[in-house]
Amino acid sequence: MIDLTHLLDFATQLPHPSDIGLIKPSGGFNLGAALAGLGAFFGASQFFFYANLKD
Repeated sequence: MIDLTHLLDFATQLPHPSDIGLIKPSGGFNLGAALAGLGAFFGASQFFFYANLKD
């Protein structure tokens, strides 16, 4: 079996995204971030769907 403890040890040393200013914690539901995530998911799904079409 593959030993993944070194990866877990490395992951625990990484800073949280809010610590380095990438995200800001908010008190409520962030609609903009939710819509951006859904848009990225939909765009990726469209890319893979049309990439698999045959002539």
